[in-house]
Amino acid sequence: MNSNSLNKIKNLINSSNNMLIVSHYDPDGDALGSSIGLYSALKKHQKNCFLYNLDSCPEYLSFLNTEGLINTVKLVDEQIDLIIFLDLNDFERAGDEIQNYMKNYKGDYIVLDHHQNPKIESSNMIIDTNASSTSIIVYKLIEALKIKIDSEIATPLLTGIVTDTSFFKNSNSNSESLDISSKLVDYGGDLNLISSSLNNDKSIKRIEIEKRILNNFIFISDLKLGLSYCTTEDYEDTQTTKEDSEGFSNYLLSHKEIKIGIFIRQIDINEWKISMRSNGYIDLSRLANSFGGGGHKNASGFKYQGDIKNLINEIKDKISYEK
Repeated sequence: MNSNSLNKIKNLINSSNNMLIVSHYDPDGDALGSSIGLYSALKKHQKNCFLYNLDSCPEYLSFLNTEGLINTVKLVDEQIDLIIFLDLNDFERAGDEIQNYMKNYKGDYIVLDHHQNPKIESSNMIIDTNASSTSIIVYKLIEALKIKIDSEIATPLLTGIVTDTSFFKNSNSNSESLDISSKLVDYGGDLNLISSSLNNDKSIKRIEIEKRILNNFIFISDLKLGLSYCTTEDYEDTQTTKEDSEGFSNYLLSHKEIKIGIFIRQIDINEWKISMRSNGYIDLSRLANSFGGGGHKNASGFKYQGDIKNLINEIKDKISYEK
C-alpha cells in the first residue's frame, strides 16, 4: 500500500467533520465488517459519521453491531463533507440512491477497496489487490489515524477478514491476513463469536434449500467445473432466503475434483446473480469482466439477464476459452 496515499486519506479524514460511509449493496462480511469497524473508530475519533448500505444486514451477520446502519440518505441530517466508499470501486455497486446523491455532491470522497479493475477515477483512492479484504486496508488506516482499537472495532474487522478468506482457506489468505487477525484478537476481536455465528447457526430450512441446489448440480469434468443454481421458486417452496444459500460457491470448490465453483441465484424473472470461486485454476476476474462484472482472480461475480440454459452454456464456452 502506498504510504503517500494513506497519509493523504488520513489528512482528509482529520480535516473533515461530517462523513458518510458507504459499502456495496447486498453486503457481505467484508463490506459490513470494514464499514462498521471504521464507523466505530471514527466515532471514537470525535467525528460525526453516518453508516449507509442500500440493503439491511443479512441474517448470518446479525451478530455484528449494526445499530447505526441506515438504508436511505434521507436520514442524513448534516451537510456531508466526506464520503468514504468501502469494498467497491464502481458507484453502481452502491445503488441508485447513492449514484443520484453523487450528482449534486460537492465534497471530497475516498475509495478503499481490494478488487481489480476499478471503474472509479480519483486521486483519493487506495486499491490494494494484494490485501485479502478491505478490512485489512481499513485496519491500516485506523492505525495511521492513531485510534486505539478495541473490541467494537476489532470484531467487525476480523469478521471482514475471515469471511473474505473463508477462515484462511482461500488462496487470497496470506501472512498479512494472519498477522493482522492475530492483532485484532489481541485487541478484543471475538473470534469465537464470529466462528460460532457463521458456522453453527444454520436452520433446518437451510438443509431443504441445499437439497434443491444440489439437485441442480452440474459437474463438467474436462473443465473441472462444479456449477449449481437456485430459482426464486426454490426459495419460496422452502421458505428460505438468499442468506440460506450464502457461500455455496465455496462449498462446491471444497471438493477435490472441482477447481471452479459457480453458484447462480435467481433475483428476478430472467435475472441472475453469479458467484464464482477458484484457487488459481483460471483468472475469474477476466471471466467476470467479460460479463460486465468484476472481482479478483479467485473470487468474482456478475449479473446476467436471460435464460439460465443460455447462461450456463456461455459460462462453459468462456471457461473453455480461458483455459
